[in-house]
Amino acid sequence: MTRKHNDLVELVRILLKWRKPIIIVTVIAAIGTAAFSWFFMPDYFKSSVNFYPSNPIMTDRQVLYSTTVGEIEIDYFGGTADVDRILTLAHTSRMKDYIINKYHLTEHYGYDSTKTLARYKTKKKFEKNYKAVETEFGAVEITVWDKDKQLASDMANHIALTIDNQNKDMITRDKNVVIQTFKQDIAKKEAANDSLANVIEQAKASGQRAERIMQLETQFETSLTDLNNSRKLLEQYQTSASNNFSTIHVTEEAFPAIRKDKPVRSLIVIGATIGAFLFMLILAVVTENYRKIREEL
Repeated sequence: MTRKHNDLVELVRILLKWRKPIIIVTVIAAIGTAAFSWFFMPDYFKSSVNFYPSNPIMTDRQVLYSTTVGEIEIDYFGGTADVDRILTLAHTSRMKDYIINKYHLTEHYGYDSTKTLARYKTKKKFEKNYKAVETEFGAVEITVWDKDKQLASDMANHIALTIDNQNKDMITRDKNVVIQTFKQDIAKKEAANDSLANVIEQAKASGQRAERIMQLETQFETSLTDLNNSRKLLEQYQTSASNNFSTIHVTEEAFPAIRKDKPVRSLIVIGATIGAFLFMLILAVVTENYRKIREEL
């Protein structure tokens, strides 16, 4: 207890002895940080867009052309896998490079595009001012910070739109493969039907037996029914793969911010002031006890 009391007394003694340099350095740090943050740290505005991914099954052929109400029970919004897919798209280099090019961010950030590292620095600064996360309610939130409040809003909304288009392309890619397969199959069936129709005409022209002609006509009707069914399925898959749908449901669009979001200059000044005070206090203690510390070492 006495040792702790003596240490505290010694600390107070050193603090009083060094009070002038400690006060001077602390005040200079506070004023300097305040001036620097005010004149050299621009204001950044924050804009966010929130949305839920849709359930891809909603655009499946089985759902679109279901004839029985409640036949297929599905969730309107997508699940965890859909959120993960959206976030993966949001963090791809393809997405970031597209936004950098579209909004000319290299020039906007003040970098010389002719320099070797200009592109690298632009991407790093954009990543610092861009965030895509899953919210506590399971939605996706895209956030952009920028010195231009309108630009921050435009970029956030356009990123959401771009993610929607890219996600849509991924979902419809497999459907388009099925469509091409159906088209090839239909082309073969049409050729077979045309050939069979010619055979029937030739049979009639050559005066073949009625039973033979009836058999060919029955075969033609069956083949035609199969062809029409394939055409119907093709139309359904083409509707399912249409781009006239969205894969996200926006709950809150991004708007230009009313006030800045960062930097918080008061916290910066307070942090720098406390840091300068502690630095000077440690320096005073070390200086006063230099000989003792040297002997102990």
